[in-house]
Amino acid sequence: MKHSLISTAALLAVLTLQAQPRINPDDYRIDDADIARAQQFIASTPSAPTTFPNPHPDAQWYPEATLGLFMHWGIHSVEGVQPSWNMIKDFPYAGKHQHTPKQYYAMAKRFNPTQSPDRYLRAAKDAGFTYAVMTARHHDGYALWPSKYGIGTKQYLQGRDLIKEYVEGCRKAGLRVGLYYSPRDWHYPGAFAKTWFKEKTRKQHMVITDSAANYREYVKFVGYVLRQIEELLTRYGKIDLLWLDGMGWDGITELNTEQLYAWVRSLQPGIVVNDRWNNIVDPDNPNGTSVRVGDFTTPFECSTPTYIPFVWWEQEDLWTYGGGWGYDKKGNFRSMDWFFGRFTETRSLGGNFLANIGPSPEGDMHPNFYHCMDSLKQWMAYGKESVFGTQPSPGTQLCNVKLTRRGDNTLYAHIMPKGRDQVSLVTARKPSRVVLLRTGESIPFIHRDGFLHFKVDKNKRIKMDDVVKIEF
Repeated sequence: MKHSLISTAALLAVLTLQAQPRINPDDYRIDDADIARAQQFIASTPSAPTTFPNPHPDAQWYPEATLGLFMHWGIHSVEGVQPSWNMIKDFPYAGKHQHTPKQYYAMAKRFNPTQSPDRYLRAAKDAGFTYAVMTARHHDGYALWPSKYGIGTKQYLQGRDLIKEYVEGCRKAGLRVGLYYSPRDWHYPGAFAKTWFKEKTRKQHMVITDSAANYREYVKFVGYVLRQIEELLTRYGKIDLLWLDGMGWDGITELNTEQLYAWVRSLQPGIVVNDRWNNIVDPDNPNGTSVRVGDFTTPFECSTPTYIPFVWWEQEDLWTYGGGWGYDKKGNFRSMDWFFGRFTETRSLGGNFLANIGPSPEGDMHPNFYHCMDSLKQWMAYGKESVFGTQPSPGTQLCNVKLTRRGDNTLYAHIMPKGRDQVSLVTARKPSRVVLLRTGESIPFIHRDGFLHFKVDKNKRIKMDDVVKIEF
């Protein structure tokens, strides 16, 4: 999403006072060496085109990862509001209780987690999750680690490192470590005028009267972003995944995408990085109008995939209602029926499902999270084989329910609680057996004229995905 940034120093200072409740320019000051490095980064050309997805052996876990936990956590968690977007007046998804920037950033004084993430990360691992992604810094600019640059725990939590606690918790639980980082920073000095924080006017662009001054400000901003990413990728050992969320600067069209991915791999050779630094091209777009660049693509945010995407991909969605991407104080989780519907449609097309659940301001999860994890753990005891290590199967073309596939001789039909009674599958081959995976009992079937038909007794259905294994 593009945003407006001011080009001249005088105008920057004026708009800083207008737009934000507290900005100390010294918090964002970078050294001359950082500026020089940013200039070199921008001017550099990779020695060879970057290969996507990352061919490094340490990156090959991703296409089999299957299920990830997304966590939007930060000062917004204090009142259970939408991260960052809550500040945009009249923004459609900001939530009922919108905050002015001053009110929003005031929550930083009340954000003081007391709980370790170990418990909920362990529960997620036991329930079948294989990787986690935590918002190290969202668009609001608040860093969950004591960064030398910008605002975050350095100013408000006496330098406590919440990212370190999260990374250590992932490793204890056996989860792959993912970090979300937004290059956008709505708290950056002079970056946004008052118009940005209103839905009706936020897309208005400022007139750039001095392109040279604008370029100098861009270089400084790049230097700041590189420094923060470098902190995240050098302080905590091996990081498995970096989830970026949009770079932009008004008046600048080249956002150094190739340089960024090559540089990140120089710090973490086996890392996988998504496609949201800057969307240049998109091989996943059926219309062929753009191209995304990254190790995995993320075009399905809260939406249903309708085709098999390019190579490695992920679908992201919210498992809770309130708080948007953030913490839901009431613990309004969507049903297990909803979860399995999203999960199996993603797996039927070969993608990973990243389910978002925001931690509480104290640093734990709502009790309902643990109820969901218990249910999922029970399902995984028998259903795991139908989603892990499976291959894409165009179920909507072959069957009236979602299908996953294992090799050439096994299909899994995923029957939702409110789904169809009769399953019909196009197949010239007659199965050797059809089995309800949960109980192991055989299911009677009819195979005629290239169609397979069977039913699962309604009295035996459950409130989760009932998987039928079809063997040929």
